[in-house]
Amino acid sequence: MTALAQDQQFLEAGISELQDYLLSKELYATLPGSFTLPRLTLGGLLLARQRLGPQVDSLAAQMDAIRSKWRVAWDAKARYEVRARSDLWKNYLIDYRESPKSYRDEYPQQVRYRAMLTLFGEESNDFDGMVKAAFIPGDFVWEKECAERFPRELFWFLFGKLK
Repeated sequence: MTALAQDQQFLEAGISELQDYLLSKELYATLPGSFTLPRLTLGGLLLARQRLGPQVDSLAAQMDAIRSKWRVAWDAKARYEVRARSDLWKNYLIDYRESPKSYRDEYPQQVRYRAMLTLFGEESNDFDGMVKAAFIPGDFVWEKECAERFPRELFWFLFGKLK
């Protein structure tokens, strides 16, 4: 299964569970009957939606309707996840700073955290300076077909790699 096909499957499964997820205390929820999909989070849904673009407009509309109906629960869960994703991003960058050769190749996977933070509305991050100091601008880090859905001005960190 391609990464984008998995994003589609994750988005469909996640939206069907979204209301119950919002009302739960879990940050990382297992989707029923799936051992291959990532755990459900708001950041994961936002990222899959962004990666897939207009082809999932009907799913995006469903997600927006649930978000509107359960705004307080969404906002509380989002704040919780922003803290968790920020910590994960910070920890990766600290590990990278201590051993660049050991962690450089993990950047395309780890930068997902930074992309999620941007999708939550955090256009800048305390660690952007550290990234910029080691950043080599270049090609989009994920599948080329979804690059246009991530404007370079906002998602600059997805267009390159670390030294």
